Amino acid sequence: MFYYIEQDNKIVLFDEDRNKLEKTISFMPQYKDLAIKETDRPIENFEFADTPEYIAKKQHQELVNEVNTLEQQYQMCRWQREMILADGSSAPDYAKGKAQEIEDLAEALRG
Repeated sequence: MFYYIEQDNKIVLFDEDRNKLEKTISFMPQYKDLAIKETDRPIENFEFADTPEYIAKKQHQELVNEVNTLEQQYQMCRWQREMILADGSSAPDYAKGKAQEIEDLAEALRG
């Protein structure tokens, strides 16, 4: 169960503990006149986490994070991957494999 406050159809505060939320409002007078609502829906990052839009956004961000992690791990940015994967490249098979691994994920982002 979550308790939350909306303003202009956006969640501005939320908590699982109603008392804690009420105490927070006492320090934020701009929200004191807004109703505290309750829901069984999950809330993350001030959004309902069960909507198709939120799920798609979260999956996209996870993919971005995965690409960034692999780019850092293998020290390969996009232009380096393109050079490694170019026809006639003399890069070792290991480098080509890692570049392709990252590129497969990155292509999904470019969609």
